[in-house]
Amino acid sequence: MKKITLLLLVIGTMSTSAFLFFNFKKNKESREYSKTIYIKDLDPKSFITICKQRYNKTAFNTVTMSGEFPDNWVKTNDIEYLISIMHSKEKCCGYTNIFSSSVSSQDAEVGGFAIIFLNSYMNKTKINLGLNNYPKTNEESIRKIENWYKTVQK
Repeated sequence: MKKITLLLLVIGTMSTSAFLFFNFKKNKESREYSKTIYIKDLDPKSFITICKQRYNKTAFNTVTMSGEFPDNWVKTNDIEYLISIMHSKEKCCGYTNIFSSSVSSQDAEVGGFAIIFLNSYMNKTKINLGLNNYPKTNEESIRKIENWYKTVQK
């Protein structure tokens, strides 16, 4: 009788420990995705990396960020990277401002963000993604950027 009671006690303790271990691990992952991301702390590459990493890992395919894009956010050393990915139709999370009251079920494309960032650099304008943005690649925009890039390289 004592052996059976001891065996049940050991099995119960192990089951409870396993449950708590996996529950804490799950909560840690969900806390990681709920941290506030500040745009001023990012650059174009890290912005796109976050959108790619979180794709299909959250309830909605969107990354919520706080703050505005600083003036001249896209730097000259970001251009090569953005040019290399502007054709990409890889799906990623869209952008949602922390003050937005709506969320879309759309997917964004990596190339869509690259096009927005490159247009900002080309036109020397501040980036404004609004409250929500789920950009897609656009062949006409890509052609304009390629033509601009050819003239800049000379």
